[in-house]
This record gives sequence, C-alpha cells and structure tokens, in this order.
Amino acid sequence: MRIKTALILSMCFSFSISKAQKAEGYGLEIQAYPAGMMFLAKTAFSLNEQNILNARIGYNMARRQDFGEHDNEEGGGLGLNMGFKHYLKPIHSGFYYELKSSIWFMNIDWRDNNPNRNGSTSITVFQPTVMAGYDFNLSSKMSFGLYAGFGYEINVISSGEDVGQGGISLVGFSLSRKL
Repeated sequence: MRIKTALILSMCFSFSISKAQKAEGYGLEIQAYPAGMMFLAKTAFSLNEQNILNARIGYNMARRQDFGEHDNEEGGGLGLNMGFKHYLKPIHSGFYYELKSSIWFMNIDWRDNNPNRNGSTSITVFQPTVMAGYDFNLSSKMSFGLYAGFGYEINVISSGEDVGQGGISLVGFSLSRKL
C-alpha cells in the first residue's frame, strides 16, 4: 500500500512540476511543533511573479510524550509535501501565505504506564497546513524565511493501536538559494 501511495504522489509531483515555468531555487527548512521537529529539503518552481510551487522531502521526528493516545509516543519517518506559495508583492520576497499538503510514513513506538505495556504502530499521515511568513533577501541569490502555520494531522492508514492525531501548530525557518 505504501508503494502505491508513493507512486501516486510521485506522479502528482511530476505533473505539477511540469506545469511550472522555471526552477526558482532550492533550500533547507526546519519546522518545530509542540510534539516534534521536521527537517526538509525543498525545491521551488516559479509559476509567475507572485506564485511558487514548492516540493519538499524530509524527516518528521515525533516526540509526542502524552499528547497522543498513549502515555508516551515517539518515532518518526520520511515524508513528502507539495505547497502553493503566494507572495503579496510580485518580487518573490516579503510577506506570503502558503497552502501545503504532506504525506508522512511514520513508525511510532508507544508506552502506557498503567497498565504497563508498550507497542509500535506504523501510520501514514495526511497533513494539510496553511502557513504565513516573510522571506528576507540576504543577497541576490540567498534568502532567509520565517513562518508559522496551522494544520491537521490525519492518520489515514494505520497498522497497530491508535496513536495521536489532530490539530498542529508549527513555526519554522528556511534558507534558500535562488538559481
């Protein structure tokens, strides 16, 4: 099932990227949320003067503690996401908003204290998110961005006992190089 999901996502990414006019750049991002961190590599494709299509791949490190269904939930996994970024001014810097959707393939180890038991759950998480931020031009080729976002984690495929899902708030920063 994971292979089918990855193939479908790859086809969607390929189709969306083929519609983009030109490559804008690439970069790295770190996102933090109350129950973990995400480390991402991204590439950006210019659609026009105000719009960019972002594709990212990364690792989601979850340290949910007791935010989930169990007394302690920890784990992580790889994921992909696609985002549509709209700048308020036509210069690919300054204030923007972004709508993105992520798919994470995660393994969560969990533990309960009373009664004392533990286990592991494999999940595929769908995470739609809306973000707002500001990109600063450091030079003609480099930019630094700060942003905050809100979304929802939905466990769409699960193998094992239920683990945490629900609303998510995050903050992050990016460092990008323009082509």
